[in-house]
Parts: sequence; structure tokens; C-alpha cells
Amino acid sequence: MPDATMDDDRREYYRIKDRLAIEIRDISDDEFLELENTIRYNPTQVIDKAYDMHFLKESISNDEKEKNHILSYLVMIDKKLDMLTDFLNKPKKDELFHTSYMEVEVSGNGIKFFTDLEIHGGDYTEIRIVIPRFPFPKITALAQALRSEDCLVNGTKYREVIVRFVVINEEDRDLLINYIFVKDRERLRLKKELFCER
Repeated sequence: MPDATMDDDRREYYRIKDRLAIEIRDISDDEFLELENTIRYNPTQVIDKAYDMHFLKESISNDEKEKNHILSYLVMIDKKLDMLTDFLNKPKKDELFHTSYMEVEVSGNGIKFFTDLEIHGGDYTEIRIVIPRFPFPKITALAQALRSEDCLVNGTKYREVIVRFVVINEEDRDLLINYIFVKDRERLRLKKELFCER
């Protein structure tokens, strides 16, 4: 009989390369302790299940063209509400996140990315990852840098950083893992289609 724990571990460590919007900031040990319970017990996703939006869209109308228009409006309204919320909750200057849209390697257990921030091995960070699927939930985790090395990317000096999620809400981790599997299925389908065209 297969071990369920082993299956969970495989899910958490299964990773993909993708371009994602991430926000990151260095935090102190005290800040880590302040944020720990809030992040662990409060999912940050906008909708509990990604497929809820699919059913909402289905219930609005049977006409495909009309559904697409309505969904476009919902996406636009959601983005505007996010902008207003971010503006109203703008943090103090020294707490600003470093925001990037970049190539990353991500799993349910951690993320590898490039940054110009001075992050060193052992440092704690607060990291937010935007899942690029409507309603674009922003997953928040507390992470610890396992490795941080200087490197050159297109002639510019960066640090290649690998962080492990130390504190993440389990619903958010599941959402991230589901996104990873969906992206991988899309990649495999595209690869198969390209192979069949030859």
C-alpha cells in the first residue's frame, strides 16, 4: 500500500519553471514571530477553490460571447479593487516589498529566483506569489534562504536565491501545487501537439 506521506512530499517538491510576479522583503526574527500565526491560519486566496469562478461564470449566462464579456469586466473590476486596496494599505517606506515579474523555479515547498536584494543564506523573508489565474490570488509565505549566490544575468549582477517556505497556509500551498500541476499538464499537451505536427 503506497505511503500517503510520500505522495504529499512528492507533491510539495514537484517543481516547474515559470514567469511569475513575486513580492519579497527581508524580515527580522521578531517580524517572523509577529507574522507567523497570521499567515499559517489565514488563507490569502480570494476564492477558496479555483473552480468556484468557473461555476459562477456558468451560472451568469449560457451565451459564450456574453460570458466572456462579463468575465472581462469581472477581471477589470477585481484588478481595480486590488489597486485601491494596495493604495489604502500602503505600508511604511521601510516595509515596501521588492516587486518583480521574473523567471522562477517554484514548488509547493519553496522557490528559486534572481534578485538584486542583499539576501544571505539563513535570512528570513516574507514572500508573496501571484497565481496568474483569475481571480489572481496572492499567496503569502514566510521563507528562509537556503542558498544565496552572486551571479550574472545578461551582464547584470544579481543574487540567485533559493528559499524554503517555513510558514505557509496549507490551503494556499494546495492552490500553488494545483497551479504547478495545471501548468505542467499544459506544457506536456503543447509538447505533444508540437510533436504530432511534425
